[in-house]
Amino acid sequence: MTQDIAQPIINKPSDRFGRLFLMTISALTFAMLLGGIYLTTSYDKGDGLSTYEREAIAVVSMQNEITDGWNQTVDTFNAASVLSENDHVIVFTISQNSARALITDSQAVINRWRAIDVPEEHLAAHELGLEALMATQDGLILYDVFFQDSLDTLVSSQIRSEEASDKLVQARDLWLQAAAMAASEG
Repeated sequence: MTQDIAQPIINKPSDRFGRLFLMTISALTFAMLLGGIYLTTSYDKGDGLSTYEREAIAVVSMQNEITDGWNQTVDTFNAASVLSENDHVIVFTISQNSARALITDSQAVINRWRAIDVPEEHLAAHELGLEALMATQDGLILYDVFFQDSLDTLVSSQIRSEEASDKLVQARDLWLQAAAMAASEG
């Protein structure tokens, strides 16, 4: 016998969804901020920032825009009242469209991150940063699947939502590791 874990469409989106994702994205933004602070305070002799530092800061800024976009998506999703099938379709379609745009943007960020000429001393932290960018994109892709499944079935799958959440938590953890590693690489 299987247990029905789907939520009926008449429920307002879970407050847990908002708290967990705002917390996850806030932590992710904080980790990127730490990395940015580290990069801006790591000076080479001469004009201040190295080419690598300037390029990495630019990409982290692009990633912060994706984070802001996701926070707006979560805010819109959580503020919506889902009282009918039509409401459900509208809320999940808007959320899915936003997630898809962020997925596209995240690919541009990943491509730009990969194009940076990385000094030998920053290779390990840079690779962790790439893993974090890819985990963020994977989380957004899992949310796209969650939204599509919810549109197809008119119910929200907590399991799908948790898979996507776990991927974003992994991305946050990778950013924290990358920031710590960058700080130790000097």
